[in-house]
Amino acid sequence: MTDGTDTSDEGLFSRAKAQPPRSPWWRRALVLGVVAVGSLIIWVWVHSSTEGAVRAMSPAQREAFYKEAWADQRRHCLAGGEGPAEPASRCRQRAEFLLAFPQCDEACRTELAPSLQGATP
Repeated sequence: MTDGTDTSDEGLFSRAKAQPPRSPWWRRALVLGVVAVGSLIIWVWVHSSTEGAVRAMSPAQREAFYKEAWADQRRHCLAGGEGPAEPASRCRQRAEFLLAFPQCDEACRTELAPSLQGATP
């Protein structure tokens, strides 16, 4: 043992030499990949759609933004508005945006109908 020729695995520090059993690397990579792809899909879904953006807002933010967008729509796009008229495409975009809010009930949809009539399928 003192001459450095002992190659047995039964020495004093044999536990330090033994490696704990590990799962194959591909399992870890697969789990990490699935988690990363799932997170990316959820992030894109929430942030790319109008409905997702509306859902991501807090209720107070959603209410304030809805009221502001409605005021702009009434001022610039609906009959009797006191502001300068906006192009029909802009009015249609804002009307479609307002439809994504849960606050937009049947009365809201009826009032937005004139702005949506020029929409192409």
